[in-house]
Amino acid sequence: MQEIPKGKQNTNIVCKGLEHLHEHLSYGQSNVVNKLKMLDYVVSPATLSNIKNGGRVGTSILGVAARGMMMILQREMDMGFDSQTQDFLPKNSPGWVASVVPEKPKQDPESAAFILHDAGRLSVQEKANFIRHAKQEVIEVGVRLNSFSNYFISQKEDAYKTHILTLLRKGVNIKSYLLDPDSNEARIYFDDRTRVQSFEKDSISEIKKVVERLQTLCTEFEALHLPGKFAVYLYKHIPYSMFLVVDGGLEDGKMMLSHYLYGVRRANCPVLEFTKKEKRALFRKYWESVQLFIADAKKLT
Repeated sequence: MQEIPKGKQNTNIVCKGLEHLHEHLSYGQSNVVNKLKMLDYVVSPATLSNIKNGGRVGTSILGVAARGMMMILQREMDMGFDSQTQDFLPKNSPGWVASVVPEKPKQDPESAAFILHDAGRLSVQEKANFIRHAKQEVIEVGVRLNSFSNYFISQKEDAYKTHILTLLRKGVNIKSYLLDPDSNEARIYFDDRTRVQSFEKDSISEIKKVVERLQTLCTEFEALHLPGKFAVYLYKHIPYSMFLVVDGGLEDGKMMLSHYLYGVRRANCPVLEFTKKEKRALFRKYWESVQLFIADAKKLT
């Protein structure tokens, strides 16, 4: 029997494969193109049409299409290509179970869309709503915490302070972290920011004022002897992001974060919001980073 040229055989593999998939599984060419792509055998719709219609196709891409086609037929129909008949025949593989090749990636729970607040920092009410159902702990990591401290001073109590008191009465611990104004990291950070944002030059002195306000607040909450504790910490790291984490160690944990963009006011940096259940792998990465970032922070007394 005369040997069939490799190129001709690959063409037959693709054409016969298309016939069987259409006849038995009602697949069109677009379905096959998608399945080939999922198997890492990328063939364009135009190329597949050229093969089917006898057009000119490069040897390499023809081989890719043929290998992919054989894999689809094997997985979904338990058929193999027979070099003598130049057609696909049943393999009758023992214990074979059909495995449908998907046409697009399966939706992974971890790839569920997160909420993007592209305008930047959330309002007081939005933050209050975000933390209101905390069960164990609320952690906020910022740079100056100026806005945070003002929530308790310039806002009505029921805007934010009342929500914090409610959580403390429930036994929820509130922990806030800001940059140590006396650290070398603070000097380096603000010196660098000041190059493009002149208003940052007074940030260290502003942090010191915030520290005084927060010390007063800590004393006030401590005097109430509530089940939950309100604590403020100073860290010595170059700030990278803002974090607001609710119950990070629990299954219902959720998080907001905002990466600090150079030359952009921190309040205007986009904020991402997601939960541990919906974005488990992403949450784990950021939660680990938060824990390392605050590990050596010193409690404000």
